[in-house]
Amino acid sequence: MADVHLVMAAVVVVLLVSLSSASASAIRTTKQQKQSLRFSEKGEFRILQVADMHYGDGKTTPCEDVLPRQFAGCSDLNTTAFLRRMIAAVKPQLIVFTGDNIFGFDAKDAAYSLNAAFSPAVLSNIPWAAVLGNHDQESTLSRAGVMKHIVGMKQTLSQFNPPEVDKIDGFGNYNLEVHGVEGSAFENKSVLNLYFLDSGDYSTVPSILGYGWIKPSQQLWFQNTSKKLKRAYKKKPEAQKAPAPGLAYFHIPLPEFASFDSSNFTGVKRDPISSASVNSGFFKTMVEAGDVKAVFVGHDHLNDFCGELTGIHLCYAGGFGYHAYGKAGWDRRARVVVASLEKTEKGGWGGVKSIKTRKHLDNQRLTAVDVQVYLHLILSNKTRRRRRRRRRGRNCLNHLPSPQTTGSPMANLHLVVAPFVVVLLVSLSSASAFKEQGQSLRFSEKGEFRILQVADMHYGDGETTPCEDVLPQQVAGCSDLNTTAFLHRMIAAVNPHLIIFTGDNIFGFDATDAASSMNAAFSPAISSSIPWAAVLGNHDQESTLSRAGVMKHIVGMKHSLSQFNPAEVEAIDGFGNYNLEVHGVEGSAFENKSVLNLYFLDSGDYSTVPFIPGYGWIKPSQQFWFENTSKKLQRAYMNKPEAQKAPAPGLAYFHIPLPEFASFDSSNFTGVKQEGISSASVNSGFFTTLVEAGDVKAVFIGHDHVNDFCGELTGIHLCYAGGFGYHAYGKAGWDRRARVVVASLEKTENGGWGAVKSIKTRKYLDNQQLTTIDVQVLWSTGIAFLPPNLFSLSMLLPVHSIAREYTG
Repeated sequence: MADVHLVMAAVVVVLLVSLSSASASAIRTTKQQKQSLRFSEKGEFRILQVADMHYGDGKTTPCEDVLPRQFAGCSDLNTTAFLRRMIAAVKPQLIVFTGDNIFGFDAKDAAYSLNAAFSPAVLSNIPWAAVLGNHDQESTLSRAGVMKHIVGMKQTLSQFNPPEVDKIDGFGNYNLEVHGVEGSAFENKSVLNLYFLDSGDYSTVPSILGYGWIKPSQQLWFQNTSKKLKRAYKKKPEAQKAPAPGLAYFHIPLPEFASFDSSNFTGVKRDPISSASVNSGFFKTMVEAGDVKAVFVGHDHLNDFCGELTGIHLCYAGGFGYHAYGKAGWDRRARVVVASLEKTEKGGWGGVKSIKTRKHLDNQRLTAVDVQVYLHLILSNKTRRRRRRRRRGRNCLNHLPSPQTTGSPMANLHLVVAPFVVVLLVSLSSASAFKEQGQSLRFSEKGEFRILQVADMHYGDGETTPCEDVLPQQVAGCSDLNTTAFLHRMIAAVNPHLIIFTGDNIFGFDATDAASSMNAAFSPAISSSIPWAAVLGNHDQESTLSRAGVMKHIVGMKHSLSQFNPAEVEAIDGFGNYNLEVHGVEGSAFENKSVLNLYFLDSGDYSTVPFIPGYGWIKPSQQFWFENTSKKLQRAYMNKPEAQKAPAPGLAYFHIPLPEFASFDSSNFTGVKQEGISSASVNSGFFTTLVEAGDVKAVFIGHDHVNDFCGELTGIHLCYAGGFGYHAYGKAGWDRRARVVVASLEKTENGGWGAVKSIKTRKYLDNQQLTTIDVQVLWSTGIAFLPPNLFSLSMLLPVHSIAREYTG
């Protein structure tokens, strides 16, 4: 029987192999591409997924990894025959090709191979859609060229990219809507949403090895599209309470596919997980969106498992193509998804009731295996959001009580001064106007720029708010005024050019009036007339002002350079995302050029997603803004006048640590780690975004008060400041502290000041001497910070691999 199919396959290829993208371009106006997908009269929608055809030149391209008796005469035509058999058996309403449709190295002409590979789908008159893999562009067409060719073919619903988006990474990001049964109440409503994304090919970032990933621009498009579809589904007519289910298709698996073992998936795992070596955060973005129920990928041909993680099934299809690597004796296979509608009370068809899947093997019977149910409306969501216990000053996780020393007779002197400063400024209102916000930051005449970082003041009501975790002899009379005194001492000692407050500036639960507490907390900065900037933590909004209200108040205060959000961005998550430029020395060639760029982001407070407990994170909209801002600043720095070859260094400030802060131990950081890393419970991918941007040299955060370490990962230093405030939890006997960063300029050949030469950091302890500790060089033009973990990143790359992939 298989031989008959091979003969027919050859005929199919001959019929279609001469199709050109030019002749197909007229199809863009035909009704096939305008047709809407919809459920059948039987209330079903069937999708056939075809992964990794690896098509070459047809009959002359041999099979890989088949039994010895199968080898003679085995070629790409076996792939064609299998596809025709699957279409005939399943009768899908949509065929989805999830990348590596052709194997570029063995395809002499990309258009010819694409036409041959997709020929059974085209001849079937069934709508089909495709995304790209990592091999599709390795023949005679670029990645964009391959996608353009696919978009121009008959019956395809593939799209080059969403027309409503100006800029997006990759090619082949789009969505398709599947409407309800014709004549039903849902005939004009999408009851099943399909998302297609380009997961890239290979990393172009020198410090990140391996495969590509889904970028912030794509995640932002997905997020916005999901929101739009959910709004439409919840509106009349037939307004629904919950969103329509969604399915996502792309090629390269997410790192989260590695979360499974044989005890918690259905199918087999014979290949390592060949994801990108970094986490882009797309899984978290899908969980947050809440509509995607399953993700389907290819890439690792000997994996066909499907497992559930945080409410989303992560599924491989298994290798389909005969020119792709496989395992002799292990049948090529395809995955089928069947979505079924529920019956309404009136007997008509309603929304989606269930989504099931199975796989078919390319044997004589096209055996179906591993039937699974992804979604059933009868099943309730048992995953509930864990309530966080918000203990006084603790980061909602069980921090060890950790105290702090103060000090000194000198500290007591400052305590006398502190109340007067607070009284002078406590009545400041957020409405006060100030011209200081228009001022530009620049390096001093000595070629230096000093930044004082203040983390976690946890200010309450001033003198009546007691200290936490200090020695017994320090308890009496210890209050928020100790925090004020420490800040005064630091400003006087360091004489910074900028003061940065990295969140939990007030402890909302113990602040009777948020505005008064903020005025008091920031009073030393204001009275110093030194510019300052702030971001929000997870406690700032817990008093009498909302999170937006707190940021508005901060923006309106004297000498504040803080911004509510970037003016050029229409929609962005959080409050307090902005950047500041630090120009060169006045009168130098760099006086009108930003030589040091500072990025400020709102890392959120707490997760609002039921499936994700714990803290907030930096969202795709914020990452997209950062990415675009970084590119803009890099272009400006590398253009005339004084065009530079490399971007100006950048520093990033926010409150909640990234999960990557957990990558260190005492052997590879400077400072101390005395508590767990209280990051979000999911990886948002922002570290990957920072590495890819290439300009940020260090990240500074707070949140975990008894951590003050700083370590380097993939060219970026990740640094805690250590707890500053006396009403914040600490550790008795362990001094409150602050971090200082000093950027220094290089001298030009003419003896003037040039670009940044080095960035150093140190910490100050609140003791009698304001002891300086842990001096570090974070970046220098004379030092190439080759990531010590570069080799370890390569170890994360799957063995399957690059070697096997290149050999077919």
